[in-house]
Amino acid sequence: MTSSTSSTGAPARQPGPPRAAGPGAAAPAGPDAGYGYDIARTDPRAPGRLGPGTPAAARPRRRWLRWVLLIGSVLGILASLVVLYLVVIRPLGIGTALVALTAALVPVALVLGAVWWLDRYTPQPRLSLVSAFAWGAIGSVLLSLFFGTFFDAWISPQEETELIDSFLGATVQAPVIEETMKSAGLFALLIWGRRFISGPLDGVVYAALIAGGFAFTENILYFGNSFHQAQAAGTVDVFWQTFFLRGILSPFAHVSFTALCGLGLGIAAERRSLMLYFGLGLGGLSLGMALHALWNGSSFFLPVDPEAPLAGFLRYYVTVQVPIFLLLVGIVLFLRLREKRILRRQLSEYGRAGWFSPDEVEMLVSMRRRRRAEAWAGRHGAVARMGMHDLIRSAVSLGMERHSVLFGRPTARTRARERELLEQITADRRLIGALTAPVVRG
Repeated sequence: MTSSTSSTGAPARQPGPPRAAGPGAAAPAGPDAGYGYDIARTDPRAPGRLGPGTPAAARPRRRWLRWVLLIGSVLGILASLVVLYLVVIRPLGIGTALVALTAALVPVALVLGAVWWLDRYTPQPRLSLVSAFAWGAIGSVLLSLFFGTFFDAWISPQEETELIDSFLGATVQAPVIEETMKSAGLFALLIWGRRFISGPLDGVVYAALIAGGFAFTENILYFGNSFHQAQAAGTVDVFWQTFFLRGILSPFAHVSFTALCGLGLGIAAERRSLMLYFGLGLGGLSLGMALHALWNGSSFFLPVDPEAPLAGFLRYYVTVQVPIFLLLVGIVLFLRLREKRILRRQLSEYGRAGWFSPDEVEMLVSMRRRRRAEAWAGRHGAVARMGMHDLIRSAVSLGMERHSVLFGRPTARTRARERELLEQITADRRLIGALTAPVVRG
């Protein structure tokens, strides 16, 4: 790849196939030295040849096990949906459930929009994102209802009043059980494959989806009950008050609680430390429980003015909850900027080895330039656009994978993954070059 990208955003086209080189090899002097970097490139035409490599050891394919897991997962989701309908939707009634569902779409749309913005820079597999949301909306809700009953009976004193029962349920039972069940989905993602959560922002994204799904189902239940109360009272004030508190003021409440556990697990996954998995994972889970208890318990201690029943809550909300939320937003924005710096640094290392030109690195770290590159490729057909999209995703995965490997000892699996991504980038580059080259040169 001796030419840089063109003004239209096209990727540089590679010449002939020489020997491949790793990002850390020494740089020779020559006419290609410099090339826009602070040191010379190791191999000016590195993408042209990867070599035969070392064949990976063949593993026995257990397709039947994969099909069993897939069928079992689908049946489990269907069974959970049936139980959720019988436990939550049917008691409300179809009409009330539709009203509650429509109202619950507002806060969940805000959450999904925020998750989309966070995830689009280093996108995760869509199937895993959908699975995380499904776990939050179905699995964690059903498990919370099941275990919450036993836990509430266990922590309740023998002689309790209705006020004590409500207080323990709001400040102890709900934070402990709900946060544990939501975080179980994060631990399952780590067990299923560490590639799903490889850094702090990944943990926050999956935690936000799980919490958003949980809040979506919970909001249907709350909005449905408040709608029933509004019908009984002959006024809609109760319903709109509930919608204002849960749908407008606190759509990110559950997200904030669970994101702390996701943040801790993401830091541990990036460092590849088993001790940090337990320490930061349980620490984030405990802190999320504490914030959940603070949010639920505040209603028991705030003064209530009959003429302005929301005034006390709004003062508490502005002075306590808003600063906490802004702090968490600041952490998330820092993580987003951090990922951009990581990607630039790691891809520049590959660029010094000859895999990317400086203009290509700038394109890969900028969302605006990515869109321009895909639009340029799209003018040459849908296949070229798909190749550009796949090249960008593979390059992003390459940079983030290398950053994660730097914290641990490289293994045969990580080297195979690096080679797989480099081969995919080379194949995409050749595809784009073949589709965008003029048939007859001028």
